[in-house]
Amino acid sequence: MNYLRKVWLKFFPQFTKSDDLVRNLKKKGVAIGKGTKFYSPYTISLDVQRPWMLSIGEYCKITAGCVILVHDYSRSVIRRSHNVILGEAGKTVIGNNVFIGMNSIILMGTHIGNNCIVGTGSVVKGTFPDNSVIAGNPAKVVCSLDEYVEKRKSRYEAEAVLYASEFYKKYQRMPNEQEMGPFFPLFLKRDRQELKDKNIFVTWTGDEPEEIIECFMNSTPKYDGINDFFNVNLK
Repeated sequence: MNYLRKVWLKFFPQFTKSDDLVRNLKKKGVAIGKGTKFYSPYTISLDVQRPWMLSIGEYCKITAGCVILVHDYSRSVIRRSHNVILGEAGKTVIGNNVFIGMNSIILMGTHIGNNCIVGTGSVVKGTFPDNSVIAGNPAKVVCSLDEYVEKRKSRYEAEAVLYASEFYKKYQRMPNEQEMGPFFPLFLKRDRQELKDKNIFVTWTGDEPEEIIECFMNSTPKYDGINDFFNVNLK
């Protein structure tokens, strides 16, 4: 980061980008894997008093208002009440491919496994296995990632219909392929040129475009084009 940008961000921190925060954290000694992104980094609070006690894996998505802690100052209360100094330590570890929902708090010593989803507003303490969906205060495992995927699959098409219906109510026309957002796999021809021609967005934050395209190409559409989808579901 050049000097002018450092000065700019000092006086206007709201313009901090994810890459700025990642560079700063790495400079302080925090372990962060490739592809990890911070959404609205100005609103995120990361405890860097003990950078060697924080590890964040690859392709994590940490959203607005999150707090990640590596220390606990409750020792000050104990010192005054019991006249004893009791230090505390616990390494906070976030695995690979973890999504942390808005305004969640990750407490000192928490270990979150790989491929986990943390629900919005969760207060997370403890050790959580790979492939878990975690939510609540205190947070607990609410289902496995496999179970969550099956729930999402069961609702996917109905949500696509709702999405298109609400778009029509707002604009008095049907959305095009690009405007259908993440629902394009339902009807788009499996062709790389088609993705370009329809301006399909595959540059998802915290993911790899080529992997998204390969995932799309290896699947099968349910409908023969967007009009077929509309004709069947939105008569």
